[in-house]
Amino acid sequence: MTWLFDSIKGRVVAVLVLFLSASHALGLWLYAQESEKAATLLHDALLAEQISLIVRLAERLPATERAAMLQALSGPTVGIALMTPEVRRQHVLPEGTRAHTFEHLLGVFLDRSTQESIRLSYAPGGRIEGLDSLLARVRTSAHGERDHLSMRSLSEIRPQGAVMADIALADGAWLRFLAPLLTVNPFSPIKLGIPLAAMLVSVLLIAAWVLHRWTQPLTQFAAAAEQFGTDIHSPALPETGPSEIRTAARTVNLMQERIRRLVEDRTAFAAAIAHDLGTPITRLHLRAHEIEEEDVRGRMLADLEQMRRMIAATLEFARLEFAAEPTETLDLASLVQSVCDDYQDAGQHVVVQDMQAETIASKPVALRRALGNVLENAFKYGGRGRVSLVVMTRQVHVRIQDDGPGIPQDMIEEAFRPFRRLVPPDYKTPEGTGLGLSIARSIVRGLGGEIELTNPPRGGLLVTIMLPRSRPARQSTPHRPIEGGVCQTHRAA
Repeated sequence: MTWLFDSIKGRVVAVLVLFLSASHALGLWLYAQESEKAATLLHDALLAEQISLIVRLAERLPATERAAMLQALSGPTVGIALMTPEVRRQHVLPEGTRAHTFEHLLGVFLDRSTQESIRLSYAPGGRIEGLDSLLARVRTSAHGERDHLSMRSLSEIRPQGAVMADIALADGAWLRFLAPLLTVNPFSPIKLGIPLAAMLVSVLLIAAWVLHRWTQPLTQFAAAAEQFGTDIHSPALPETGPSEIRTAARTVNLMQERIRRLVEDRTAFAAAIAHDLGTPITRLHLRAHEIEEEDVRGRMLADLEQMRRMIAATLEFARLEFAAEPTETLDLASLVQSVCDDYQDAGQHVVVQDMQAETIASKPVALRRALGNVLENAFKYGGRGRVSLVVMTRQVHVRIQDDGPGIPQDMIEEAFRPFRRLVPPDYKTPEGTGLGLSIARSIVRGLGGEIELTNPPRGGLLVTIMLPRSRPARQSTPHRPIEGGVCQTHRAA
């Protein structure tokens, strides 16, 4: 689940869901509390009015007819009984409680200025005989069908306690009322779950749609910027989306244009130098043939040929990032095998080992060039190369190992510098310009990969070309090994 919180969309949605759920639950709780207060106040007011009407009716009837009338009106919701005129002790009800409020409601509906003729007691959790059976009968009645009584609402009614009220009549008689104080469940899975679920679904849908629309330019920006990192001739970034994205895209487009002009100027400069130096080198080459001393003439021609190679390599290095090659889907194992076959046909000692099949999206010409530079280094410094291809989880590793002198660990980065050749003092300097590894790393990085040099325990140099995989892993299939040595790179060519 950690990947979900790595993106802006995931984090925003998580924050929205968390805080909206908390605020929604708090709002429902506050609403339920206020709704319960209003419902209980309405119930108590109706109960106080019902008791006051019964008291007025009892005061109008003769004393001989009261008992029958009170028995007919008595029930589980309001129980009524006559009392002897004894005076009960007044119960002090806590201020602000529901029982205290009900006592004042009785005084209001009975229109009595004092509470002396009203004796009220309250039993929290008290049960009224017959109330449970009455509620059960209502809930299970035929009227609970659709479009009649709401069974869901009825099931949430519950007694909170029982109140006993002794009220004096005008002639001195006393009536006792026993009634439940009803309430409703403020919370239930249905009350809280359905609104919360509806809110979360709507938030997730709307937030996902809005964030997708808002972050789509950012996704396109990242993809285009990554493409620009490997191809300076990639299309300009779309200047769409919020103002911050448009400003960033405009800045990157301007930077891309400046880099493109810089590369073009560098290439043009290198081409001009190669052209200008080509003519005098050709003249020197022709004049060198006129030298009679064969030893002097041979050394001069060798120097001129070295100069030509250096100019050609410099121009090639300058044009490296300027060249545009389309990306293709290729069988990497077949490409590596083909490169090794070509060198073996040319008489080089190459061995291919542990070859695993893998298809990637890359640039075959550029990749061949990088592999060729590394292999040529292996031949120059180690005499032979051993090549293997290993498929990793996210990358494909092409490993080339030679039997040369290797490179000190602290000089590994130095080997990638242009025109840098790390040759031991007692080692014969091979031909080359020192641009092989520089060009190889530029190509591999341009393909979205990396190149690494290590010194194996048994000696030599191991060059690992790490290329990104373009699809999920599949079962590796061994390739046919060819006779020869392993491909490996040693130093800067």
